[in-house]
Amino acid sequence: MGLEWKNFCFLIDGMTIATKGGGVECKDQRFPVSLRGCWFGLNRNFRNLLADKSITPVQYTTLRNICEFKGSNLNQKKLSSLLSSNENNLTAILSKLEAQGLIYRRLSSLDGRIKEIEATPLGFKVFQETQEIALGLQSKVLRLFSEDEATRLFDYLRKCSEQLDRIQ
Repeated sequence: MGLEWKNFCFLIDGMTIATKGGGVECKDQRFPVSLRGCWFGLNRNFRNLLADKSITPVQYTTLRNICEFKGSNLNQKKLSSLLSSNENNLTAILSKLEAQGLIYRRLSSLDGRIKEIEATPLGFKVFQETQEIALGLQSKVLRLFSEDEATRLFDYLRKCSEQLDRIQ
């Protein structure tokens, strides 16, 4: 059975729902707090694991995407979409990564108005070192779930993320 948006609150332990105006409303408001708590907890643990590195969790995520999309004419607009961020917030992160020598930006050969983003050799090295830490943390967290539960969790989060832009 697939996840239907109208049934989402049923899937969260302890939640009750009520129909209001043709939609579904969660009476128990722990859903946003639970998501936020998970994110902050994961981020805090990752930040602690990276304490002796020269990179923060948000910089790691940005660098990871840059490294994974190597050679794909990645620019700030595409990267902001991959990160679910806006271009203005991303500018500061990219400036810090560039100052650390982890990335560089160059004018696109296809469109001189656009700057493409690439990781430097040092950036790839730092990414590989910190990726092991990230995957280790991910593995520890996923051990809390059966394979089926983890798959469903990813499906639910993906669907929620995809639908949020449409809700407004």
